[in-house]
This record gives sequence, C-alpha cells and structure tokens, in this order.
Amino acid sequence: MASSTSATVLLSLTITAPYPKPTTCRFLLQPRNRYLNLSSSANFSAKALFSSYNSNSVPLTKELETNCNSLTLREICQDHVPDHVLGRMEELGYVMPTDVQREALPVLFSGNDCILHAQTGSGKTLTYLLLIYSVINPKRSAVQALIVVPTRELGMQVTKVARMLAAKPMDPEVEQKSYTVMALLDGGMLRRHKSWLKAEPPNIVVATIGSLSQMLEKQIFKLDSMRILVVDEVDFIFNSSKQVSSIRKLLTSYSSCNNRQTVFASASIPQHRRFLHDCIQQKWTKGDVVHVHVNPVKPMPSCLLHRFVICGRKEKHRLLLSLLQSDLPESGIIFVNEQVRTAYPSSCVDF
Repeated sequence: MASSTSATVLLSLTITAPYPKPTTCRFLLQPRNRYLNLSSSANFSAKALFSSYNSNSVPLTKELETNCNSLTLREICQDHVPDHVLGRMEELGYVMPTDVQREALPVLFSGNDCILHAQTGSGKTLTYLLLIYSVINPKRSAVQALIVVPTRELGMQVTKVARMLAAKPMDPEVEQKSYTVMALLDGGMLRRHKSWLKAEPPNIVVATIGSLSQMLEKQIFKLDSMRILVVDEVDFIFNSSKQVSSIRKLLTSYSSCNNRQTVFASASIPQHRRFLHDCIQQKWTKGDVVHVHVNPVKPMPSCLLHRFVICGRKEKHRLLLSLLQSDLPESGIIFVNEQVRTAYPSSCVDF
C-alpha cells in the first residue's frame, strides 16, 4: 500500500502466484475462532448445529467446533440459497467455506446487519452474494439488492461473480427465471442503463457511488423495494472526501436501515470499535449489527509475493518498472494514490 511523506514514498507491489486456484476452497487462513458473536434472534438450520445464541460471545465445545468446521458451503446454505445457485457455486470451485463465510453466513441468514471485516482474498464477496440470492425474488421486476463499490475495477469483478452465480440452469426440466444483474459504474453506458432501469428494473445493481447518485438524484429509479444493501470497501468510501457525503445520503436519506438488511465489508477498518458505534448512532445499521472480525492479525497468504522499496517521489516510476521487469509476474496488483494508466500488460492498477 502506498504511503508517502514530503520526502519519501513507500513503493509496494503484490504479485499473485502463477499456479491455479484450489478447487475446494480459496484461503483457509487460520484455525477457526473458538467464539461466535451471534444475536439472540439467530436460528440456523445447517444440520441443526446452529441453534439460538445470545448476544454475548459463546464458546464452542470441541465437538461443535469440529462439526461446524466440517460443514460444506452447500450444507450451510441449504435451506436459504436456491439449489441452482448452489450448483453454480460448486461448479465454480466453491465447496468448502472460508473462515469469514463460516462465521458470517449464519449471522446473515438470520437477518442481522453485519460488518464483514477480513483481509483480501478471504471470501467476503461470495459471502454477501449468497445472502443476496437467499433473499431476492427473480420473478419480481424491482431493484432488491444494491452493492456499492468505490472503484469501477472492483465493480466489474463483483458483477462478473454475481452473473456467474446467477446463470440460468442448463437442465430444461428446471423452471427457474434467471436473476438480472446491472453494473452502474463510472464511465459506463449510463444512457442505455437509464432505459433499462425504467423498462425492467434488474434484481441486483452493482454501482459506484458517483453513478448511483446521478441515477437517484434524477429519480431514474428508487430504492423502495431494496431488501439488501452492501457497501464494499467501506473504509475507502468513508475516507474519500468525494464519496463520503453521497454514501451518508444513501444510508439515511434514500433508504432506511429499518427497511433493509445492511452489510459493510472491508479488509481494513481502522478504529473498528468506533465505526461500529457510529453505525448504530448514525442509523447506518440496526442496533443489533454484528461485527464478524476474522484473522485480525495474519501474515500474507503464501500464494502472494509482496515486495516494497522506500524511495523518493521522482524515483518511484522507474523503480516500479524495474521490479516488474525483474520479477516478470503473470499477474499483480499495484496500489497507488490515484487512478493511473499503465502500459505493463500483466498488471492491474487499483487505488
């Protein structure tokens, strides 16, 4: 992550491994936390292992912990997510839950608002998408789920996964109306989307806050039917002076926390206890919001190579090019302070 003073710049490059993703899981980063922080209204049906818990953290017995860890994603989602979505999930290689999925899905299926706090690559996106598909009705032509993202690049990734999970079953005997997913991203074809929104509103909208604000201010569509609101990379949005006023308006003016289930997701939430307090006090969430904090202190996954160099401002571009040329990664992520273009074909620029 780029960090700078007037004299120096911390140049950072993260390179993803060239070998393929495991077919059964992504990152299982550490042994499961022995405590579940669940609310009193939670009733779970995954093999009857999740019964009612009170609002305090409840220690798990070894037997219960072992059983919870052995559940597959299908078993956790069985009575909530449509079967054809679970089938697509397994076809895409998502079989065993990650830590954040194991902790958060029972909370989300119980109807609680939730803050998903876990590092990049831990499975937060799939977690909140499974919640969305457990709630929305594809036969209803209305925006029932809204996912807000800080950047166009992240929006494209989330939209791709959402559409892959929503793909219509190939079996002709299965009569299932397909879910519709729209991406309202900065720089996109907003004029075309306006016509679509008016003619047949999609079930799920993935939007950057700028494009979303335009549509809401012009009353192209309303959020009266929204049942799920997800704000991804919530710390980035609240730390952006350009986006913070729009996100506050979305959370309190265009919709009410009492009429929706709210999910905040982020790899990093500085002063997360203060943020949790603000969520309740500012009515961004209901009062029983649950903070799922997985792997708060954990080294980088073994499939990533992370290098950094401290350098002067004028040297950072040359050194970045030198790192890329010396390592020749098949893929990588470069974190910078502002959106830039790069001529290096194997890199992905984010901010």
